[in-house]
Amino acid sequence: MELDKNFCILLVSDNYASLDIINSVLSSYYNVKMATSIDEALILLKVTEMNLVILDSASHSKECSEFLTAIKSSEETMRIPVILIGDSSNPEHEEYAFALGVADYISKPLRSSIVKVRVNNQRLIVRQIKAIEELGLQDPLTGVANRRGFDNRLHLEWLRAVRDKTTLSLAIADIDYFKAYNDEYGHVQGDVLLLALAKQFVAMLRRPADFVARWGGEEFVIMLPNTSLEGAVEHSEEIRTAVQAMIIPNLPAATISIGIASIAPTTRSSIEDFFKSADKALYQAKNSGRNRVCSISCVS
Repeated sequence: MELDKNFCILLVSDNYASLDIINSVLSSYYNVKMATSIDEALILLKVTEMNLVILDSASHSKECSEFLTAIKSSEETMRIPVILIGDSSNPEHEEYAFALGVADYISKPLRSSIVKVRVNNQRLIVRQIKAIEELGLQDPLTGVANRRGFDNRLHLEWLRAVRDKTTLSLAIADIDYFKAYNDEYGHVQGDVLLLALAKQFVAMLRRPADFVARWGGEEFVIMLPNTSLEGAVEHSEEIRTAVQAMIIPNLPAATISIGIASIAPTTRSSIEDFFKSADKALYQAKNSGRNRVCSISCVS
């Protein structure tokens, strides 16, 4: 098997011996986490990004069924493949497991070679799906996410903020006088500026959850989960100042205007209204002289 410590596997079993056996087979190759109960597993899935779940449980049990239903009904976990380890004495269990939505089934007694092959097959599938998705979610010029990639991420962070009752902040950054910049220096140099800005934005992200995307044209969006309006304004001012100080060979300094919206969303809140608020704040920044940050606090 190929070493892939970025591939995170969650082992779920109330049988400690079974956990130890599977962990000993896989932990040298992958990043393995363990849970000894369904409740513990569901908590781990909320706080840790998992690529694969291996569940050691009787496939016909109520607990197994409820666990798989919980995973497949949540937008944040529904695409995580699950391998079920079950009893080989009853072939109907395997059929029932696939009906519940598992990706693969391994029968006991466990053979390390079979476990390795089945897990590696799922790893390859996950990696292939991710590569295909990234082709459609990445801006080809700057290498950051495109509008579709941003929409997907915003939806996930919105659901997380609603669930955890946290504040989500969004900044829209627009290059000042970009059309005149292109007319003066040409579209090739305009692309040089866009690429330099994208690199600057990414370099200034503070946490793994912070996210930048090219919204289109000369606009970028920066999403800051669990960040207050004050924190988002402070961060955006730092970005604006850094952009103004950028040195790009053979090109003059550029400036950006930034509009920010912050919200602690509830189930009654609207993503569309949230984005419109950030866009409105950007409009204010543009119309009050450019090269500045304006903000709006949204009502949940």
